[in-house]
Amino acid sequence: MVFRLLIGLILFSDLVLGQSKVCLFTNKSGSEESKKLLIEKAKLFNINLIEAHSLEKLDECDAVFFHDFDESKLSGKENSVLVSFFKNGGGAIGAFDIQAKTTNRIWFEQMFGKLENPMPEIKDLDLIPVQDLNQMGLLPLWKTPSAEFVNLKVPKYLKAVLMNLEGKAVSWFGVSELKNKVFYTALKLDLKSIQNEDFFKSLIGGVKSVISAKNSLKNEPFFLPETSDFKVLNLAQGFQKASTLEYFSTDYCLIFNEKGELYNYNSLSKELSPLGLFESLSGALDITSDPEFDINRYFYFYFGGEKTTVKRVKMVNPRKAEMDDFWLESSLPLINTFISKSDSSNVGMPKYYQGKQFNLSKFGVIEVASLNADQEAIDIEPFVISFDANSLKGIAQKENGEMLVLMKDSLNLIQFKSEKGFSPFVNFTFKNLSLKPPFKVELEANVEEGFNLEWEILGKKLIGKKVTQVFKSVGDYPIKLRAINDIGQTDFILRTIKIEKAITIK
Repeated sequence: MVFRLLIGLILFSDLVLGQSKVCLFTNKSGSEESKKLLIEKAKLFNINLIEAHSLEKLDECDAVFFHDFDESKLSGKENSVLVSFFKNGGGAIGAFDIQAKTTNRIWFEQMFGKLENPMPEIKDLDLIPVQDLNQMGLLPLWKTPSAEFVNLKVPKYLKAVLMNLEGKAVSWFGVSELKNKVFYTALKLDLKSIQNEDFFKSLIGGVKSVISAKNSLKNEPFFLPETSDFKVLNLAQGFQKASTLEYFSTDYCLIFNEKGELYNYNSLSKELSPLGLFESLSGALDITSDPEFDINRYFYFYFGGEKTTVKRVKMVNPRKAEMDDFWLESSLPLINTFISKSDSSNVGMPKYYQGKQFNLSKFGVIEVASLNADQEAIDIEPFVISFDANSLKGIAQKENGEMLVLMKDSLNLIQFKSEKGFSPFVNFTFKNLSLKPPFKVELEANVEEGFNLEWEILGKKLIGKKVTQVFKSVGDYPIKLRAINDIGQTDFILRTIKIEKAITIK
């Protein structure tokens, strides 16, 4: 008796420990009786369906089962959690009419198809050709009593595993664009269908098939950035009605306005320089650099209309530009779009945004798209930071991953708070205190507290937030200021100041 009890406990332990956890995600009312039967019968096949109305513990599960579910009710955070879960290999299961006539989520539509025209509510599925998923012991053909189901377009990338003799798919299985496994059945999960042993085995076979992938993949924790994780810094003002932004390097960040005025913001000196009025460029929709810019110094300006035309400007230096007589017809490039660089997680964009495409929509908001292997959008969400849609004009990404945002009258930098906190952003002002040589100049750093400041002037190093330096004569003098804190975060500015005979404040 004790031996039998011991064997029973061992078998029970194996059953419980070996159970697969599946989140039964519901967000609308349904039949509680059929749901309870579904959960109880799934346990017989070692599947633990855990009913949930939120996704707080989704990472503890191997798959998510959308049941009594309305996709249009998904919040932005819930959508992000699901996309991250599926990218980590989490399985997806759906049943019956979880897809509405319209959808907000590209990935959801492609996983489960899109509702077309409903079939009659009751349909007699006499014989169904069966593909036996997960070796559930199903016969090649089986019969089910009259059942309610919907007729969907075939979900993208999925193949039919149950079909009626008319050739219409009833269930599908396959791999989605997110590279996770997906099972969907168009039959309604009511008491009749759940009690049908053949159908239920096919359903469980589908469930077991989708959870097999996640255990073999590294499940990275989900982290959705919050607004408080970002800081918006104003870099430059002094222009009006800006229309186009192009960031090329620390030396060249071009800003173009509706009048044809061109400006350059230098990230090293942190200065905005007016380059002049180029009336022939007025109306340009976009700017790109030449692939051989380091050699020829060209920027191209693109114009729309019946035919796309291109003109170009040559940069003599960061403070001077010249119009070129070049002109041609070309295809219009992507406007205000960039892909977050994979190495930008520490100082630029958080890991959540790595590899995603940022785009400025026609409605004046920053959208973030998750892409598949073919660089096609499979999910689109708003960026966590929002701006005035009527003023937002352009976005670009610096080499360190930080985002630049152009408004009608300002250029801004979005910083992300890493584990070490926000990176410093240092600048300085100077004041000439003398009317004649030698000129005594006072320089003062502008930076948050907690940073050590080191100046490099005329080959000498000075320490402190405010320092003084004597210059023997008028002229241009390079000043370098570096800010660093105890945990290694640093920033610097390299600017040339002009010393004149009158008191000057800049």
